[in-house]
Amino acid sequence: MPEADSLFKHCLSLLHATCRYQRQICVASSSVTASDTELVPSSGFRIEQISFGKILSPIGISLMTYGFGAFFGLLPGGDVSSIMLIYGFPISLLGFALAYAQLKPVPCKTTRAAFNLRESQMTDIQKQLREDVTRYRYGDEQHLDESLTKIFMFNRAKGIARRLTPILMGVREEVKEDKYTLVLEFAIKKEMTLEMWTDRQDKIQTFFGPGVQADIQKTDQGVDVYLMSDGSGAGRGGKAQQDVMPPLMPGLKARQSKQQQ
Repeated sequence: MPEADSLFKHCLSLLHATCRYQRQICVASSSVTASDTELVPSSGFRIEQISFGKILSPIGISLMTYGFGAFFGLLPGGDVSSIMLIYGFPISLLGFALAYAQLKPVPCKTTRAAFNLRESQMTDIQKQLREDVTRYRYGDEQHLDESLTKIFMFNRAKGIARRLTPILMGVREEVKEDKYTLVLEFAIKKEMTLEMWTDRQDKIQTFFGPGVQADIQKTDQGVDVYLMSDGSGAGRGGKAQQDVMPPLMPGLKARQSKQQQ
């Protein structure tokens, strides 16, 4: 049956070709998926990511302890014990005060794909947002407190109650529709509805713009705010300035971020 053998060989070759094609598709899709999901460890040293309270407190306590020991002759250095006590006491107090008033940074997860798009697509406001919430702050009740107050107008007409203030739990850098996207992860109370966010979606986009598109999505813990670069190049190293972020410390002027006109 030469015809049957020929047909069998032809079918077998088609089967092998199909398997090779499927393997190529799997490899390609897995490489894309890996790039989209692979997390990049945080690199680079930033002094803002260090807790000054945790540094100054043990230094001050150590100076005071050694100063007392030297003053009573239990440790050497009696001639400088008074200096240690004079400096150790205020340093320890300052350390305790900073530790009490500090606001810890939120975790940031960055995918490899988003990391590669930072330089080409990330806007000035997106960069400032990421850097501000991933460092220690002092004197603030929570991250983005002033920004949220302007967006939701707490305890004001057409606003919402202050007790419904959402809490920023973390940020993510990922790629959405081939665009760099900064995602703000908020935890909300049950009384805060999704409509309270979607009704202010345009305001959020304008507030953190230009050069971004805002999207709101419901999650198990609350709400995710997607700030996706629109690819226009606006908001990247421009000339105009706009007050967006809160001051570094209470009493100082609001910081400004350069934007394109």
